[in-house]
Amino acid sequence: MKLLVIPTTDWTGHPVPNRLNFIFDRLASEHEIDVCHFKIFEKKFRDTNCNLIPVYDGVGQNIAKYYLRGFPKYSHKIKTIANDYDGIVASNLTPSLTASLQDVPVVIDYLDHFPESAAVYFDTPLDLIVKITASLISDINLGKCKGIITPTDRFKEYLKTKTDCDIAVVPNGVDRKIMKPVESSHVKKENQLGYPVIGYVGSIERWLNLEGIIKLFPCILDRYPDASLLIVGPSLHTGHKEELMRCAEKEGVSDNVIFTGRIPYENLAEYISSMDVGLNPRRQMEMNRLTMGSKILNYLACGVPVLTTNMPTVEENFSPSQGVYSYDDESEMLAELHVALSGKVNINVVKRYDWDVLARKYGKILEKILGI
Repeated sequence: MKLLVIPTTDWTGHPVPNRLNFIFDRLASEHEIDVCHFKIFEKKFRDTNCNLIPVYDGVGQNIAKYYLRGFPKYSHKIKTIANDYDGIVASNLTPSLTASLQDVPVVIDYLDHFPESAAVYFDTPLDLIVKITASLISDINLGKCKGIITPTDRFKEYLKTKTDCDIAVVPNGVDRKIMKPVESSHVKKENQLGYPVIGYVGSIERWLNLEGIIKLFPCILDRYPDASLLIVGPSLHTGHKEELMRCAEKEGVSDNVIFTGRIPYENLAEYISSMDVGLNPRRQMEMNRLTMGSKILNYLACGVPVLTTNMPTVEENFSPSQGVYSYDDESEMLAELHVALSGKVNINVVKRYDWDVLARKYGKILEKILGI
C-alpha cells in the first residue's frame, strides 16, 4: 500500500507519541507511508520510519492560529498530492476535510471525540463555538469517508449514528519492549519520593482532573504522611501545568507534588516503575466515557496497579483482580487507593495490546477497506 497519513499533530515534534505513531512506524516496514508534517513544535522529539511531507511550518503559534493560518498551505499541498496514494488515513479535523473532498478513498482514525478534544483548549464562551464548528466538520468527514478505525466498541456504537460505512475497532496499545518493570531507585532518590508514590504519566491538559487529586492530597497525607504525587509529562497548548502548581501551593502540598516535565518515551518505564499506583484521573466528559487510553496499559505493563475514574470501557476490559481500580468520588478514591496499594499486577494482562500485534491487524483492515 501507498498511504498518506494526516496525523493529529506534529509527527516528530509533539512530546507525546499517539497510536498513529506506533502503528504507522511499524507498517512502514512493509508499505510506503507518507505523513503530513504539521510543524508546530521547534524541537524534534523522535525519529520515524515514515516519510515526512512538509505541509506548513507554523512554529510558535498557538494551536488555533496554526490551523487557521495554515489552512491555505496545507490544503493546497494535500490537494496536490492526494491522487498519488491508494488511500489517506486522516485524524485531524480541517486537514481531513480537504482530504474528504478529493477522489482518493479516506479512512478516518477516530481516536478521540474530536469536537470535545478540540474545544478543551479554549475558554468559555469560545469553547462552545469551537465544539459546534468541530462537530459540523467531523460529521462531514465521517459522511464522506470510505471507512473508520476506532479504539473502542463504544466509539463504534457512537459512530454508527453518524455513518453507514464500515467501522473497525483496533484498541490503543503498549510497546512491551519498552514498557516493563525496570530498576527505578534512582528516580525515587533524585525526586525525593516518599511512600506511597502516586503517579501520573501523560500530557497535562484540562480533560484530566489532576486538580481534584491535588486538592485531595491533604487527606491522602493524613493517612500516608510521606506520600508523593509524581506528575510526569508536558503541558502542551495551555498553561494548565502552572494552574496545577498554583493549586498545589494553595493546598499546602507543593513539597509533595513533583512535576518532572517531559521525559523521553524510552525512559518512561523507569518513572512508572517508581510508582506504587498509577493514576488515570479523567473528567466526566463524553470523550472520556467512550475511550480507553494507553496510559492504563503502560502502568500495567510496568507492573503498577491503576487507579482510574469510572470509565465504562476500562471497566469492561479490566477488573480489580487484574490491578485496575475505579472510583466515582473523593471518598471512594481514598478507599480504592488503600486497596490498590496492596494490589498485584500480572504484566501479561496487556499481552494482547502489544503494538506489534495491533499494527498488523490495522494494516489488514486498511487493505480490506481500500480493496487492496
